[in-house]
Amino acid sequence: MKLTQQRLIEIIKEEYQNILSESKTVRLGDVNMIFHSKDDVQLVGRRGMVRLNRQDAKAIKYAVQSHLSIFS
Repeated sequence: MKLTQQRLIEIIKEEYQNILSESKTVRLGDVNMIFHSKDDVQLVGRRGMVRLNRQDAKAIKYAVQSHLSIFS
């Protein structure tokens, strides 16, 4: 079976859509939080973007809880 150029383009488009649908975007004010996977999130705002992993998020959570005296 030969793979035609048109079919190859269709396969690439399908895979691209699958990749795009895997990430979830949440908007909080002026910041978009894009969840790429269970352990990876990207924050995008007007001043730029930063990528965080699970360890970064835990450190931020701990710092905020400590500073604001929030207990979970």
